[in-house]
Amino acid sequence: MFDYKKAEIAAGAFLLMGLAVLAYLSISIGGLKLLPRDNYRLLARFSNVGDLKLRAPVKVAGVTIGSVETIRLADYFAEVELAVDRKVQLPTDTIASIATAGLLGESHVSLSPGAADQNLAAGGRITHTEPALNVADLLSRYAFGNANQSPPAGASESGPPASEHRSPPPKEQP
Repeated sequence: MFDYKKAEIAAGAFLLMGLAVLAYLSISIGGLKLLPRDNYRLLARFSNVGDLKLRAPVKVAGVTIGSVETIRLADYFAEVELAVDRKVQLPTDTIASIATAGLLGESHVSLSPGAADQNLAAGGRITHTEPALNVADLLSRYAFGNANQSPPAGASESGPPASEHRSPPPKEQP
């Protein structure tokens, strides 16, 4: 006779193992952290964050070293809080810029470390920032030339833009 008790235990163990694998995959793909990471927080203010989202990666030289924790409006600027791995110490003259992976990829914060002797402390502020590029604005400037740009500082608004001042073509010799 067949022993149903052993079969039921084996089926139960198989089911529990399957649920454990499913839970592990859900946690790892979802980005949920079970153990707190050893990181420190930095702040950066941008005039435009584009489509930067929470939990977007923070990268140095293409290597992910942290993530975006919060994005909020402060004094009409976007203030971004970054969680950076404690193993990576950044100089005080680090430049933070919003970049995209490819032309239409996801946005991330790219950090370019400087050469200062002092490092940013936890809770410090990155003072040198570059906003996100607006692809639609770039395309319209390229397509329509300087039509949508304001004149450079000190330029006369009544005359043509400086780029349109050309010398007359040389006269041909007979």
